[in-house]
Amino acid sequence: MKDGAPKNRLRELRDRSRLTQQEVSTLTGYTVTAISRHENGSRSLSEEAIAKYAALYKVPTHQLFVSPQGVYEDDDD
Repeated sequence: MKDGAPKNRLRELRDRSRLTQQEVSTLTGYTVTAISRHENGSRSLSEEAIAKYAALYKVPTHQLFVSPQGVYEDDDD
């Protein structure tokens, strides 16, 4: 993971969706290797990737990430 970057929740969201990396690959067009690297933070996420994952997992884009205090929450709650 890049220093200072928030941790992403991609693996957690994929597990909750009961999808394999191969299935996510088919749905997103990314290789299994790219998905693995996105999940472990060794490859940064482009705006396009963030949008694709948010749509796939049906969450707002900010909920793909975890702040040091936990999941980013909506400001208007």
